[in-house]
Amino acid sequence: METPEYKNIFENEKSHFFYVANHKIALSLVKKYAAVARLKILDAGCGTGLLAKKLERFGGVWGIDISPEAVRFAKKRGVRVQKASVEAIPFKDKFFDLVVSVDVIYHKAVDDKKALREFFRVLKPGGVLVLRVPATPILATSHDKHVHTRERYTKSMLIEKLIDAGFIVEKVSGVNLLLAPIALTRHFWEKIMPPSKTGSGVVRLPRLINSILAFLLSLEVPLLGLFNLPTGLGLIAVCRKPTQQNILG
Repeated sequence: METPEYKNIFENEKSHFFYVANHKIALSLVKKYAAVARLKILDAGCGTGLLAKKLERFGGVWGIDISPEAVRFAKKRGVRVQKASVEAIPFKDKFFDLVVSVDVIYHKAVDDKKALREFFRVLKPGGVLVLRVPATPILATSHDKHVHTRERYTKSMLIEKLIDAGFIVEKVSGVNLLLAPIALTRHFWEKIMPPSKTGSGVVRLPRLINSILAFLLSLEVPLLGLFNLPTGLGLIAVCRKPTQQNILG
């Protein structure tokens, strides 16, 4: 990710519709699949730290991020964070009850297979991974270049990678379905009129429009509790590290 983008996110994510809605979605899945007693939680690739702070309602939270700039902003929020790669997580085996990683493993600088194996390693047996990645290659826009996207995932591709890492997949759903046609339109428009430079997708909108979009995207929270959405701007997965009982069948 471009370094100035961290400052942009830090200044906007508390109110920007994309973060407001997607944090609600992630937290709702944590509550449904992992919220028992006080959890040890890792926010892997925590960025500027707002989601990590919100996760504190479920237990003790640690954050890691490879970017010194992200770590600096996360510390401003009071997050217990250190500079580290998701490919080499500086915690012992079976330390965490929950790993959350939102829009991290798709980056060009990240080997997603190594990252998933590390998530598996640091989780306790029965521990939960909540993972979000960008979806559907045809939805790529200039914003993908700006944030150094390696690839967008299909559902089958993500499931295969999770299973290869050793996880039991409990849920994989599209998210932000409303934004998919907008991204598709932008994708084809940029084919006709390529932008002169890449730019951030995190821009301030008029308050009313921002509030409406936050409300509409947040409607996915109850929907995801009932069924999986077929597609969307992203994919969100919930999977579990097997216990000995799972292994023995």
